[in-house]
Amino acid sequence: MARYKPHLETLASDNCVDAPQSSESIISMAKSDLALKIGTAIKTARKRRGLVQRNIAEKLKIEVAAVGMWESGKNLPSTENLVKAAEVLRVDPIALSRGELIFDDGDELADAEIITEPAPPPTGPMDVQLLGVSYGGDDGDFEFNGEVSGYVRRPPGIASVRNVFALHVLSDSMVPRYDPGEVIYCGGREPVPGDHIVIETFPTNEGEAGKSFVKKLIKRTAKEVVVEQYNPPAQLTFDRYTVKNLWRVIPLKELIGF
Repeated sequence: MARYKPHLETLASDNCVDAPQSSESIISMAKSDLALKIGTAIKTARKRRGLVQRNIAEKLKIEVAAVGMWESGKNLPSTENLVKAAEVLRVDPIALSRGELIFDDGDELADAEIITEPAPPPTGPMDVQLLGVSYGGDDGDFEFNGEVSGYVRRPPGIASVRNVFALHVLSDSMVPRYDPGEVIYCGGREPVPGDHIVIETFPTNEGEAGKSFVKKLIKRTAKEVVVEQYNPPAQLTFDRYTVKNLWRVIPLKELIGF
């Protein structure tokens, strides 16, 4: 009786037998793993020393991009550069060559990374109108008095934003977000829920200024404007037909350009 002889290719396929890796492939993988370990070690030591990549690049007289390539594990530093980098970082070079860290000392190790270079804060022109305000009594944060009391400096983040003005906060209803006496900038885009806003209402009597408020916008419909205040915590509702103007308070991160 004839016996079935399976084909060798079928056996290899069914049993998922892989072809042996070449020595070049194994070496390449080992280098890649080592590069990642060394890069991570360099990055960690740099941060702990409170340095930026440029500090290392200048000491080694190389491009900043080269340090970035090391830290991302995309390239391995030469032995000479690794030893020099270890000197800058004050770590043991032998340990660093294995992707490990042994600091020469425990002094001057930072707990935070410097992400910007020390520099004077950018300044803009003194061209933002500071609108005059007065206390609004028990039922209002303040009133616009119709005057421009001065000008304040334009922050870099709103260098090209039109229709911006500033005013002093007088009430403590939004503490701790806004303290009395603090200058806030208003304008830019239309306010949306979640924004802090300035609400100006129509005056009750002819010839008087309407009450104005600094609050956080919760929602706005055709009939009402719902807002929140922090001190004391409360939710307030304004009849939409009593609201003359709504302006967004520009947040700090936007003022400085983030």
